[in-house]
Amino acid sequence: MGTFKLADNQTGNLAKYQSDLPFAVTRLDDFFNAIAGLIAVVTPSVVLNVGCGEGLDMKSIYDRLDARFAYGCGLDLRVEALKMASRVLIPYKFDVLQGDLYHLPLSLARFDLILCLEVLEHLSCPEQLLSDLSQRYSGHCLFSVPNEPAYRLTRLLLLRRNIRQLGNHPDHRHHWSKGGFARLMNPPLDQ
Repeated sequence: MGTFKLADNQTGNLAKYQSDLPFAVTRLDDFFNAIAGLIAVVTPSVVLNVGCGEGLDMKSIYDRLDARFAYGCGLDLRVEALKMASRVLIPYKFDVLQGDLYHLPLSLARFDLILCLEVLEHLSCPEQLLSDLSQRYSGHCLFSVPNEPAYRLTRLLLLRRNIRQLGNHPDHRHHWSKGGFARLMNPPLDQ
């Protein structure tokens, strides 16, 4: 995937793409193969990546799908991340846009698929983004978050990171298990 220098003012998001640990490389590869497989079922031509970061997730997806999208757009708040995304994604028809995920500055109807990969755990109020999307968009969405019990255990025991925090990533505000994430995506109806 290439080596990218981690700037002082960026989060550790790039570290997962730069890891040479076989376990980490395999997990990331498996993750993007699964994501690409799900996207291939939908066969979108216009994709929005909400919380696109440095664009490395989109590059992984484009590489696996042979750049099948006619157009892609990435939205993130961090200017430095967007600068890198615009460089990483030069070969593709992909634009980056700075914007607040809580106030999406786009007409969502033009997109066939909205991606939100490994973003919700960083938001103070992910329910607000989900509510906005459910009110403004009726197409396909693909969300992912780390399975926190497994993620924290991996960080603690295998990677030896964040030991004092019991493996918790310092940027994660939410810690969903598989069941907890399912409840977030399908909240019970008010009675």
